[in-house]
Amino acid sequence: MRSKKFNKFGRHKTKEPMEIDITSLLDILVILLVFLLKSYSASELKLELAEALTLPESRSEALGTDTIVVQVNKDRKVFVDNKEIGSAHGGGSKINELYDVLKKMKEEKEKDVKETQARGVASNMDKDMLAKKKSLLTQVNIVLDQSLPYDVLRKVMHTSAMAGFPQFKFVVQGRDQ
Repeated sequence: MRSKKFNKFGRHKTKEPMEIDITSLLDILVILLVFLLKSYSASELKLELAEALTLPESRSEALGTDTIVVQVNKDRKVFVDNKEIGSAHGGGSKINELYDVLKKMKEEKEKDVKETQARGVASNMDKDMLAKKKSLLTQVNIVLDQSLPYDVLRKVMHTSAMAGFPQFKFVVQGRDQ
């Protein structure tokens, strides 16, 4: 009687290897891969251009960082983070409206860094965030229309440096090589 039970459960039968069809799983993985590759961006900088602004072309591969963006269009209107603040007309070496806005932003960034330091650094992620905030304290991205004369660029750079942002990144139109 015992031998019949073993046969009933299939103990003495030879099992064939089972095949699993993973075609649909591979299809899903390929779709996910394509989606991730399409949404990948090598730069953390996302930029909306001000009105009437044409970027110069460049073959440079260095990418900007996500920090304060100063834009000047062909009409010499000055924008800081997409908000119009004034114009770059005039004969002085400094753009007063730009200086005032950048100085205020510099103070806010310094205050934010001090608050972060006062809370203390609990993890490596906090250390990285604090180091990034400190590095962005002196950087500004400059976007100028390609038709503007060098004098406007010099004024924007001089004003930014006086306001506490002596490091510049120029945003230009990339060109395939």
